[in-house]
Amino acid sequence: MLGNTRVTSNCAWIVSMPLVDMYSSRLKAVSGAEDIFQYDSIPEKLRIQVWNIVKAAIGRSYVTRYESYSAEDIYKAVHRAVAHEHGRETLAKTFLPQDADVVERALKAEEDLLVWLDVVELCFRAIERLLSKFDAEDRSNRNIEISASEAVKELNERFRRSGFGYQYESGALVRVDNEYLHRELTKPALALLQDKRFAGANEEFRSAHDHFKNGEFKDCAVDANNALESTMKAICEAKGWTYSKGATAGDLLNVLRNNELIPGYVSGSFQQLINTISSGLPALRNNTGGHGQGAEPIEVPEYVVAYALHLAASKIRFLYEAFRASEAS
Repeated sequence: MLGNTRVTSNCAWIVSMPLVDMYSSRLKAVSGAEDIFQYDSIPEKLRIQVWNIVKAAIGRSYVTRYESYSAEDIYKAVHRAVAHEHGRETLAKTFLPQDADVVERALKAEEDLLVWLDVVELCFRAIERLLSKFDAEDRSNRNIEISASEAVKELNERFRRSGFGYQYESGALVRVDNEYLHRELTKPALALLQDKRFAGANEEFRSAHDHFKNGEFKDCAVDANNALESTMKAICEAKGWTYSKGATAGDLLNVLRNNELIPGYVSGSFQQLINTISSGLPALRNNTGGHGQGAEPIEVPEYVVAYALHLAASKIRFLYEAFRASEAS
């Protein structure tokens, strides 16, 4: 029985409270729905990768002058806390001799998404809180292969590359599409671009997200810009409005304005929209992936590209909805 399992004092923080803060309990408190993730699934490749990271970051038993605990103590504490939270005696369907085996089996085969996320969260919380203090020599003595910071960085990168919509931040897992901008801008833009007339823009916008997922930030910025320009071209073609072959974003916006796509009562602020786009995505494109990078590689920070994606999404949504309103009038 888990209730009789000893947990060393170094790992007691995991189970020391009557109610342990876990991802699943926070989700239920916010949404009130237990089946919100019923359409989500964990890629099999990602399961193996997460276990490999956990195993490399926790290492084996270690005894020093200041502490005496083992990797098994960490696995035991994680196992006990998650099983108790979900009303189980154990996370394993069959007997397994060690808690490390149970955690490994849970990460590789657990069918309940919330249980799986809780195991991941507590493993990485333990890695951060217990093991981040170790330097390279400490890790070598304990057969730990990667640092806590490297483990977290790789986890988030593996999540992103697999298209799994979570990330680990400050001791907790968060769902990416709970972010306001993604929910209010990106997802609606993707939905709007399902219109067959905007197939090119849809392909480019989705390609931008694929590049972002793979860490290809310069290509992401280029495709975000291309999606915006393709949206404007699609509107012009659908309405029969001509534009020059080499039209820039500003040129295309002027075509839309001159043909009164934008309601008259907001025309005074439309120039601001042109300036925003002209000084936003096209400039980012021109200074990153659009025209070569010269002798020195250009590193585009993730937050800059996230801004580009959200800016593109907001403009695409604005222009498409203005287009649909013109069709209805």
